[in-house]
Amino acid sequence: MTNQPPGWSLNPRRAVLCSLPAILALLNFACANAPPAPATPNPPTGESPRPVAPQSSATPKPQSTLPSIPAERRARLAQVSRWLYLLDVNLPPASVDQIAASTYDLVVLDFIPSDVDNTDYPMASVVARLHNAPHPKMVIAYVDIGQAEDYRTYWQTAWRVGSPEWITGDDPDGWAGNFPVAFWREEWRQIWLGGDGLLKNILDAGFDGVYLDWVEAYSDPNVVAVAERDGVDPLAEMVRWVSDIAAFGRTRQPGFVVIAQNAAELVEYDEYLNVVDAISQEQIWFDGASDNDPPGDCPLPRTDAEVDTEAYAQSLSPKCRDQYEQYPDSTLHVSSESYLRNLTLARDKGKPIFTVDYALQPENVAWVYETSRSLGFVPFVSERQLSLYLPPVP
Repeated sequence: MTNQPPGWSLNPRRAVLCSLPAILALLNFACANAPPAPATPNPPTGESPRPVAPQSSATPKPQSTLPSIPAERRARLAQVSRWLYLLDVNLPPASVDQIAASTYDLVVLDFIPSDVDNTDYPMASVVARLHNAPHPKMVIAYVDIGQAEDYRTYWQTAWRVGSPEWITGDDPDGWAGNFPVAFWREEWRQIWLGGDGLLKNILDAGFDGVYLDWVEAYSDPNVVAVAERDGVDPLAEMVRWVSDIAAFGRTRQPGFVVIAQNAAELVEYDEYLNVVDAISQEQIWFDGASDNDPPGDCPLPRTDAEVDTEAYAQSLSPKCRDQYEQYPDSTLHVSSESYLRNLTLARDKGKPIFTVDYALQPENVAWVYETSRSLGFVPFVSERQLSLYLPPVP
């Protein structure tokens, strides 16, 4: 890694979303020029995933070679230097205007018609407008493939944890209305792959691909418990699930792009890397809370040695420390070093790497953009709920 981030080991005073000066500062910074720093040497590779069920013979095995992704998708992603990640299911026309007028190369948006209150949202026209903008954009649909969300059109009012059985528990990081699922179960797969499923509707709206969230579902303890009862290996099932999603899209649209978010440890398996076109990783350096309080600027432990130490806990602001203590499996109990081992492995195997960090303090934002770019990654920094339009950072 490059220079230590500002306030990494001190007690920083973190901004909150409702602080207008903090947001204005972030917007002012985003308009400034922040040239990338020189690349740093590659960190060592390899991070162990969370404990999962004993691996069966179907578990993917690490391989020594990785075939290139098809030239069309590789070329399109290689041109991306600035990207926007915005998950507003009430995306107003003014925000669409801003995105269309921007110099972003790639935009990740929610598939808004899947929100129960926005089924008539003109998604196809928005996607077409961004495709035909003065600076044309790839438009990628955000989808949560490892959790059921109670605000989606597929959700049934009688559903709850354990009913149906494949809804396995609550979100471990406190995201209300999100429930990890046994993603290999046919009922869940049909929501996505069925004749009028979500993937077909995403393709019909003109999206260039999908951005897969909650790939880490395979390691969630409640999901693992159901996998053990079903006699399946959740890691192998996740690789199969991502592969099936990719195949569905690419048989209908050969240039269909698949970007996988998080579960960086899966980059050890070339069977997985052969399927995804790029890796995105959240909160490598800074995180926030699911309720946006705080919205960001909670620094992760920089090294493995700092994880869960008293010195690290004492370095956090009061709100960040609350997050640290309330959620013992959260990212504040993982080091930046461990994420970077896997991401540099994927980068060295030829995969584009996108990073997502949550910060509002200008010095933290500047540090993330410089550091991520110096590693050959493509960064984006925002507040934790990803609800703000922010102009591209040069």
